[in-house]
Amino acid sequence: MGRIVTIIGTRPEIIKMAPVVKALDGLRHEHTLVHSGQHYDLMMDRVFFKDMALRAPDVQLELKEQPPHLQVARTAMQAASVAAKADLVVVHGDTNTTLAGALLGNKLGKPVAHVEAGIRSFDRTMPEEINRILTDQVSRLLFAPTETARANLAAENVRDGVHVVGNSVIDALLHHLEAAKSSKVLKRLRLEPGRFAVLTFHRAENVHAADRLKRVLQSMGAIAARHGLTVVFPIHPRTEKMAKQFGLSSLLKAPGMKVIPPTGYLDMLELERNAALVFTDSGGLQEESCYFHVPCVTLRENTERPETLQIGANVLAGTDPPRILEAAEKQLVAKREWPNPYGDGTTGPRIAAIVERFLG
Repeated sequence: MGRIVTIIGTRPEIIKMAPVVKALDGLRHEHTLVHSGQHYDLMMDRVFFKDMALRAPDVQLELKEQPPHLQVARTAMQAASVAAKADLVVVHGDTNTTLAGALLGNKLGKPVAHVEAGIRSFDRTMPEEINRILTDQVSRLLFAPTETARANLAAENVRDGVHVVGNSVIDALLHHLEAAKSSKVLKRLRLEPGRFAVLTFHRAENVHAADRLKRVLQSMGAIAARHGLTVVFPIHPRTEKMAKQFGLSSLLKAPGMKVIPPTGYLDMLELERNAALVFTDSGGLQEESCYFHVPCVTLRENTERPETLQIGANVLAGTDPPRILEAAEKQLVAKREWPNPYGDGTTGPRIAAIVERFLG
């Protein structure tokens, strides 16, 4: 019997790894789940564990608020005693927790498995891009979501151990879709299906720049006025803090803006499913809105989800108001007939089967 150690640390990782964790739990191997606490708010993370019906972690670390280099160092240091006993270290995505787990496994001489391997924005100014590249370079098992991701790995001379398995975001979404439909979030917020947009905007490079944050918030007010849409904005604590610091709080109260606290997974699915548009600088919402056939406008200059651009589910608008307004008008009339490029919801079991063969 082998020993698997899975290391996660952020709410998107909880969502996407829940199906994988459950599938790995079903193997005959010992499976230890480590939560780094990278998002600091452990109570909010527990809401996501509950929404995902995911068991509590076996090991709970507490990073508290640390700069990125210390997040990586402290996670590696605190998880070392657990990972030292592993026959396989599993990480997901592109966070500082991801990089810490991958480097830790490599330095301990343990094989590393990377879930969501090979996705690329080709923008090395993004910390996440560096985390992805380094993690892929030290991994023995690389679970790519699409053929595009596989091609990205091949271009970096990473070919061994690569498996195209789909994206576990679809597993999670399909498993929780019925539960999400029982959400009362639309009633609670007095929203009509198709008469509102959803906004998420939290990346440090965006919200730590006063001009970018101001332009996006102004654009949302303009879109609300022009199209008669309510813009629902589950605001990230970082974004709220910076809006206050930059004197932009009044823009959060503009007509048509409905700013709410961070919301749980099920409520968020119901908001996305019923929205007319999704505006985001996040990766996961690009994938989820694509599945729901809700057009997306990505508030960045690049994306590591190019499949969504190719099929018309998504457009890039950056943070320039004219581009955002033009993209919104285009997406509001987009034909919602695109295919889902991220698999059939069996990514978790596929990964588990490959891990079983690998461990023997």
